[in-house]
Amino acid sequence: LTKRALALGLAVPAVAAAGRIGAGGRLAAAQEGTPPGEPAPLGEELDLANLSPGVPAPSEPTTITFASWVADTTTVVALRDRFQEIFPTITVELVNVPAEQFTDRLTTQIAGGNPPDCAFMDSSAVAAFASRSALVDLDPYIAQSAAVDLDDYVEAFRQSATFEGTTYGLPIDGESTGLFYRTDLFEAAGIDGPPQTWDEFAAAAQALTELDDRTYGFIMFAPEAAYYWYPWLWQAGGELLSADGQEVLFNSDAGRRAAEFYVGLTDYSPPDFFNSNSYDGRVAFATGQVGMYVAGAWFAATLNEQYPEIRDKWATAPLPQDQRCATTIAGDTLTILALSEKQDAAWKWIEFLSAPRNMAYWNLGTTTDPGSLLPPRRSLLDDPRLSEISPVLAGFAEQMACGVTGTIANPQWPEIEQAINEALGRAIYGEIDPAAALEEAAFAAEEIIDEG
Repeated sequence: LTKRALALGLAVPAVAAAGRIGAGGRLAAAQEGTPPGEPAPLGEELDLANLSPGVPAPSEPTTITFASWVADTTTVVALRDRFQEIFPTITVELVNVPAEQFTDRLTTQIAGGNPPDCAFMDSSAVAAFASRSALVDLDPYIAQSAAVDLDDYVEAFRQSATFEGTTYGLPIDGESTGLFYRTDLFEAAGIDGPPQTWDEFAAAAQALTELDDRTYGFIMFAPEAAYYWYPWLWQAGGELLSADGQEVLFNSDAGRRAAEFYVGLTDYSPPDFFNSNSYDGRVAFATGQVGMYVAGAWFAATLNEQYPEIRDKWATAPLPQDQRCATTIAGDTLTILALSEKQDAAWKWIEFLSAPRNMAYWNLGTTTDPGSLLPPRRSLLDDPRLSEISPVLAGFAEQMACGVTGTIANPQWPEIEQAINEALGRAIYGEIDPAAALEEAAFAAEEIIDEG
């Protein structure tokens, strides 16, 4: 379960998506009502049978395939069943594919001419598939839709579903990255609240590390070095590549300063975890080995489910700031495959999932079965009832305004990202200094761009 360490960025939000999306089996987002004692569903109520009347449902029985790594969750099954009640001529066959195999399998299926009709994919993969003409241009469908308002989507998520000015996907879920901290360890170390600046963060990490022989201030993972470095880069005012994806920018002065600060945090991190990953590292936080942990909202659900005994010993806060507020966002996107012969029926399905109330249920679940993801639409994020359904997500929702996507308008980006990841990983191990790591990665990135 390696977050964003694979070439196309498929990892913990992707691999652990079944744990991130609403786990409840009740269809709280159906338009017909709400389970007793729970808040009203978020989002505009729409006529689900007529979201895009100009796109006809098939008159004959039609089966579409929907590939994802969340196909067997109760949430998706409940939504599928509701959809089939509304559109009885469309059968949705849910095809479950392990997240770590998803991109390779889809690539093979496209090459063989037999891909699924529609797919749920990591947002970072959209540009790569769109650049190979493997996905359907959704703009003509969106223009007719009462459910999909592109202006309502958080800009970073909308950008991740766009390639060369064309929309190839509908963002369905997301998360922002925040700071988890152990309130009990902060109190023991005499730290008054979560750090708000880089200097305060380093001071807190040092104080926690000096607390006793078994406690560290922070935790780092070399296999995920790039993904967790990005917020520091953006906060320092740096960028990854130019807007057209053709110029390397991450080895700027801001990038070097961010890399030096980030790699310097190894002084306050347990070396035994350098070769681990963020999901496995949860144990270190839960057992009090580390006092601070950077992760997406998925981690809150993991802590509540797996470590209820420390429920009152941790809290969340925005990431500390430098030149600007910035945090990583990640998510998943609904797409239609260009080789599908049932594109209208596939559109009906992904449009149904994107209707505001269904999107809210997909992400938030219910008060009794809460999810741990966020809907990537402003109207849902701004609804005060979000915090009633899932209080821990409220702070992460606020951070979405600071969200920056690591998705780049260059189909070669995954290969470039891997070069950054490997170089920064070497720096974490002490094999190379941070500035040299960036130069090494920049040289590799420039070669990749030139060869493209």
